[in-house]
Amino acid sequence: MIHSDSASPGALLINEVVRLFPLFLENPNDREFSQGTAAVAVIEPCGRIHGQIFGNDQRQGRVSFGIANRKLIQVWCTGYATGHFEKLVYAGQLDEGQFGVNRPDFIGWEGGLPFELADGTLLAAAFSGFPGARDIEILVRAAAAVPGLRVRSNGK
Repeated sequence: MIHSDSASPGALLINEVVRLFPLFLENPNDREFSQGTAAVAVIEPCGRIHGQIFGNDQRQGRVSFGIANRKLIQVWCTGYATGHFEKLVYAGQLDEGQFGVNRPDFIGWEGGLPFELADGTLLAAAFSGFPGARDIEILVRAAAAVPGLRVRSNGK
């Protein structure tokens, strides 16, 4: 069995999202939208993956994790936030081919974010379960509690 490094930035980010999740569920809109089910995932620069599925509904948990995974992989491949990447491609400012992401594979939804460690390396993270702006908010709030982790400026 491979044990996760509980002090790694990715593990710390997941732990903070786990701590914040019940607070977000106090918001009636988040509670109703998610029905208590959501997912978060992180890919660290070394390739280690951390994640958490929230709630007891395995079917909805599978859906939430599937969406979080698509967001996560897109951020990991591109270094851009989901939603922002698509806007840049459709505006002709980026060529998606250089990232190996094809237009039919675009997730399009917010909730995947690129973070940087102190040395500038990418840590990709994604949350799915709330409306897009709240998916982003829980990740940003969680990252604020992780030393040396910040949202990558300009989306790349």
